[in-house]
Amino acid sequence: MQTDLETIKGRVVEATKAAQGHLAIDDVVIEAARNDDGSDFLRVVVQIKHSDKTEDRDLEALLEAIEDAVSAVDERYPSVRFADAA
Repeated sequence: MQTDLETIKGRVVEATKAAQGHLAIDDVVIEAARNDDGSDFLRVVVQIKHSDKTEDRDLEALLEAIEDAVSAVDERYPSVRFADAA
């Protein structure tokens, strides 16, 4: 099952709010993509504002929450990346 990107973005935003810890989320971008093998996947870019309190475990928890949220509504693999907010 493939879900529209706006619904997926809503799920990801909900997941980021629940799991962000010491992270300040600036934006979430979702794109449908295809790898070299022809498999569809979702590119998920989460723009965050790092602080001195940002820890790896916060990012790991956020990554897991996003993967779970996307997998619950879409069969495509979510490739999650974190980017610094401008």
